[in-house]
Amino acid sequence: MFGFGIADELSQEVFSSLIEDREWLSEFTIHARTVLGMILECTSGHPIQDIPDEELFGEKSDMWPPLRECPILSSLVSKLRPVKLSSVKLHHIVAFTFEMTHDIDSIASAVPSFTRLFSAGSLFSEMPPIPKESIEQRRLIDQAIVERANKSSSNPVIDNFDCIKDVDLVGKAFGLDPKYTKTRYLIEIIRLGRDASINDLLGGSSAILMKSFLIEELVKILCARLNNIISSLKRTKQYRGVISRLDAEASNWVKDQAERITSQNDDYTPASLITTHSLIVRLQSMTENDTFSDQINSLCLISEMLLKAVREQEQQRVLDV
Repeated sequence: MFGFGIADELSQEVFSSLIEDREWLSEFTIHARTVLGMILECTSGHPIQDIPDEELFGEKSDMWPPLRECPILSSLVSKLRPVKLSSVKLHHIVAFTFEMTHDIDSIASAVPSFTRLFSAGSLFSEMPPIPKESIEQRRLIDQAIVERANKSSSNPVIDNFDCIKDVDLVGKAFGLDPKYTKTRYLIEIIRLGRDASINDLLGGSSAILMKSFLIEELVKILCARLNNIISSLKRTKQYRGVISRLDAEASNWVKDQAERITSQNDDYTPASLITTHSLIVRLQSMTENDTFSDQINSLCLISEMLLKAVREQEQQRVLDV
């Protein structure tokens, strides 16, 4: 509102009390970010085509019923001023950052020039370029992706990246590779154990993902899952023989990777052996003749052997009954 220069009617007393209301401020920030995001989507690479009035209101118009010019709307439109894209981006980033952190220091570290945005009419003024790819900016994007993944993980099917559109816009403004946000989002969904919900999305998005980063992170998650499954099966007498037949070198590597994740406080949701094996097979098709192919093949051999042993044990139980 300050950026558009339309906050004259708001006294300091009224606005101060609203800002102190955390719930109101959170709602206002969300709506402000949404409007700014819409402006960015409409102005980025899509020039607005101006249709002459005579084509709409003239006698040659084919529209029926014929349009009549509205003097009130025309008066409002005549007062419009074009906003500056650099300023809209900065406003959007500040709203986004505040929504994520509710912390002024975090905004200042990500956008050092943000105080200029509170000048009346600042949306119509050019703003200085934003510093690119700082540690604070990357941390902010990661935090936003984790939050979006947690919110959308309850959906049975996730077939698009709509929920991280705003994160993508801010990431681009920070100079991050557009593929990073999408890749990171899929990693977080899988970290939450929701592999099945993105099955089609993962398969159809390979061209817009950072493949090496994706596989490197998923290998860590898979090692943590398999190590957890192996530890559980060890406690059952019937499976100890199978565990002892696993390749010792591969098993130790899986354990080391899993312990490294634990030491870094990287949380993940345990998944079933079937879900884990399905993901390994999917990655195997993505890493054929790749630098990660040996690691994926080792994981696949372990999961196949464990899955076979569990199925045989279940069949035996059915026969015993």
